[in-house]
Amino acid sequence: MKKQLLSEVNRVREIMGIKEQYSKAIKTGEETTNVTVNVPPIKGNYGTGKSDPTNFIEGAIITIINEINNTQDAAKYLEDGKLQLVDINVVAGASNNWGTPTQFDHEIVGGEYLPSNEGRGEELDLDGYNSNLELAKLRASRFIEEVTPLLESQGIDISEQLSSTPVGMVVDTGGKVDDDSCTTDCGQVLLLTLSFKYVDFQEFFTNKCQPGIEITIGSQGQVEGHVCDEAVFKVLVNGHEIGIANLNNAGYDLLQGGGAYPWLDRGHMNSVTALQNIDADKRYSDGIAGGERSWTTMIDTTNPELNWGEENKLSIKSIVETKNGMSFVKGGLVCVDDTARAPALGSGRNQRCGGHTEVPYVIIKNTPIEGQLTEVYNDYPNVDVPRGSMKVTELLDLNNCGVPISSVETVQK
Repeated sequence: MKKQLLSEVNRVREIMGIKEQYSKAIKTGEETTNVTVNVPPIKGNYGTGKSDPTNFIEGAIITIINEINNTQDAAKYLEDGKLQLVDINVVAGASNNWGTPTQFDHEIVGGEYLPSNEGRGEELDLDGYNSNLELAKLRASRFIEEVTPLLESQGIDISEQLSSTPVGMVVDTGGKVDDDSCTTDCGQVLLLTLSFKYVDFQEFFTNKCQPGIEITIGSQGQVEGHVCDEAVFKVLVNGHEIGIANLNNAGYDLLQGGGAYPWLDRGHMNSVTALQNIDADKRYSDGIAGGERSWTTMIDTTNPELNWGEENKLSIKSIVETKNGMSFVKGGLVCVDDTARAPALGSGRNQRCGGHTEVPYVIIKNTPIEGQLTEVYNDYPNVDVPRGSMKVTELLDLNNCGVPISSVETVQK
């Protein structure tokens, strides 16, 4: 039964000596964070009927910067020069006195400036109220004009699309008049709300493996008991054939011509050449009978035919067909039980002809950096294939970077 439990992944990796998954960080976006800073009320110090904030604007800047530094994360991004002002809302006040008491729309309750409907009575002057309201709006607009470049000088980026909202209010001061010597409860107050944003260029990253993965299927030959010409496999990824691994290393594989074997007609010799030419550029042979053979290919995991995903199956399927005591590959004879009849093709194994039984070794390399191959697996999958089997045999489950998730036991279908 195939091992699928993800809880076994780390244990299997430790047993198999698998390296950690390699990946490359690809920036997929940026994080923009909005932050609002509510500045404590700033006491104005205007002359009567005036809107120039010069007398107190330096203190206002100190108050604003202190509040930014007291706001979570804002201080860090101000220090890094990443804090951008995108909106400034200023509510400026004027006293409800214009020669005589006027109507008002705000009152002072517990030190806070709260909206009020109590000051719109007919007994209070409406014209004076309108003049006070106009003066208050002018104070708000003038403050925005003056404070913006000063904030920029403190390292705050001012958005080209800065939104500014000047608002006026008329405050019930109980008879007190705006005066540059009056700094408490005289209506000369500014209520600021500043909206900033900061952009973090390091937030949205995802680990994305490079698409190139190299797979090698091979055999050490005589060292591991492999001396035969019945080891030719289709190699499949997610059921899609990616090539043919010819691991033959006996007499048939070494044939160069039929002169020494009169029983080998030209048709058979043509089949020898055809088999030797399959994926020849991907095949390694040390040229020794019973020697080492391997097949290596690079797969492109972006190829839609592979259906490459988070979990992938590497499989093999023998293409050796056995009948009447003989084995064939694509019609070419590669083994006969009668050694005397065909000495170069005799089984020589004290057993009848039939497809290879031992699963070859597998090497997998991925590309943590484009073009740079790094080995992540080099071992023999724990699989046995019945002699002569023509069924698909799963070797390994691979993750999206080509790293084996787990070894599998024999699974055929």
